[in-house]
Amino acid sequence: MVRWLFVLAVASLCPAFASEPCGPIDGIQPLLKPGKVLLLGEIHGTVESPAFALDVACHAARADLPVIVGLELSTGEQARVDAFLDSRGTEEDRSALLAGTLWQSSYQDGRASRAMFDLIDGLRRLRREDLAVRVTMFDAPATKGGQQRDRDMARNLAAVVAEAPRSMVIVLTGNNHSRITKGTPRSSAYEPMGYVLGRETSADDLIALNVAHGSGSAWICAPDCGISDLAGRYGEAEWTIEIDDATRPAGHSGWYHVGSITASPPARMSPSEVPLHSSNLTKKPAPEAPDKDETGPGSTATAQNANRPLSQLEAKFQGDWQAYDFGSRSKTWAFHFEGHSFRAQGGTDDWYVGRVAIRKDNEPAQIDFTIEDCRCSYKGMTSKAIYQWDEESLVISAPQPGNPRPHRFVESSGQMMLLLPLGGE
Repeated sequence: MVRWLFVLAVASLCPAFASEPCGPIDGIQPLLKPGKVLLLGEIHGTVESPAFALDVACHAARADLPVIVGLELSTGEQARVDAFLDSRGTEEDRSALLAGTLWQSSYQDGRASRAMFDLIDGLRRLRREDLAVRVTMFDAPATKGGQQRDRDMARNLAAVVAEAPRSMVIVLTGNNHSRITKGTPRSSAYEPMGYVLGRETSADDLIALNVAHGSGSAWICAPDCGISDLAGRYGEAEWTIEIDDATRPAGHSGWYHVGSITASPPARMSPSEVPLHSSNLTKKPAPEAPDKDETGPGSTATAQNANRPLSQLEAKFQGDWQAYDFGSRSKTWAFHFEGHSFRAQGGTDDWYVGRVAIRKDNEPAQIDFTIEDCRCSYKGMTSKAIYQWDEESLVISAPQPGNPRPHRFVESSGQMMLLLPLGGE
């Protein structure tokens, strides 16, 4: 069931508005309590998760609870969002909100979507009914590293919870950040935002739900940004909350079911601007295998290794990453690792595809990128790089292909990149 959030242009000057019904949610009533903190883990870039969050907020507000909705968006957008929430929602008001950096950024990872705008607009309409609803942005800069970002986001939310102990706080965030237990698929030592927040919040007050969905699509960067098909996960139920120890997902208290999912493009894009594609680079679960040393791309065993199972170390690299230049802290490359292959995308004509070989038994640890295709003169050449892990973030120093491997990390070299995982699971 696709639940569309309609943007209403209201021209009336009358302060009273007809109430819009909340979408029915099976299992919501036990969660509607003062002081409850509900984390909703999402896959960025769908219609359904923001729509579900709006319906939860609607039920809570209609139950006479003060409601705070936390969104994984930059705190720098707070003033624009507050102004929009207090507005009549005219086209001029909408344009003022969407003029912000978040919405106009050239890189769109699914969070600044039409569905996210519709969620904010739906909360604005609840406020026009004189319901106690407000919104808080809690995202933190990613350039400090993934672990520090999760800690900063948790602190931002903890401050909100402490200031409003009788409010119900509903948080929409990526489904790695929403975990309330230590560890993620990439690192058993990693402390997700939900886990850090739990230190400041009573266990009885904090509930984390991961999204369960049928097959459909999402706006995903893998590494090209666009609409990608996704397989279903844990059933086709719709608008249902399931909290059961026997079925609960890793790191969460339970599931919220949304049915089949539908991609939500960036809010700033017109329909004609949306690049449609069905990506073959969607993240897939990596097989488990014992850790072992990797054979380098220059050896005679490389071709034989192309189809071998991934080691635990290699599995840690799998999926989508955003790279930042260490010096300027600006976004550079979008990386996708799948099996023993990689793709790096810097722009429309700036991309590399090839094989990757990872070795940990060196100091510093080594990673080699052998380029098989690009719009460049580096085909067949290898960038001999070094890397190190910082919890979930990854630092890579990669020289120009054909140049010697660096022996240490030098921030001023212009070769160093900080890689952070994209989106949710």
